[in-house]
Amino acid sequence: MVTSWILNSLSKDIADSVDYVNDSIELWKELEDRYDQTNRAKMYQIQKEIDDLSREVLDITGYTKMKKLWELLNTLSIKTHCSCVCICGAKERMHKVEQYRRFIQFLMGLNEVYTVVRGSILMMNHLSSMAQAFALLIQ
Repeated sequence: MVTSWILNSLSKDIADSVDYVNDSIELWKELEDRYDQTNRAKMYQIQKEIDDLSREVLDITGYTKMKKLWELLNTLSIKTHCSCVCICGAKERMHKVEQYRRFIQFLMGLNEVYTVVRGSILMMNHLSSMAQAFALLIQ
């Protein structure tokens, strides 16, 4: 039934090209492999924009620009995200490492006006989020 539903939702040419598939799981995997390719050129462009931003002398609004680009990059690279239930904590640690990397990247790009605050933030033992650091920078 699922195979039939998928085949009927495809154009005739595409449906004819996957006629040999045995079941719905194999059909879905075939279509995913064929059509769900990440846009590498777009990912490159976004990462380049992030790197360019981090090399610029930013004011506090740079965070908003970088956050938007980070979220766009996350959207394009969704296949790299694990959807399994993690019991060892590795998934959460990897997320924290990525957030910390982004945090440092942002702080490195800030202009000289924020030198003292940046130093204070880096000396803090615990900073719960990038948003909290942003709030400190705004103050």
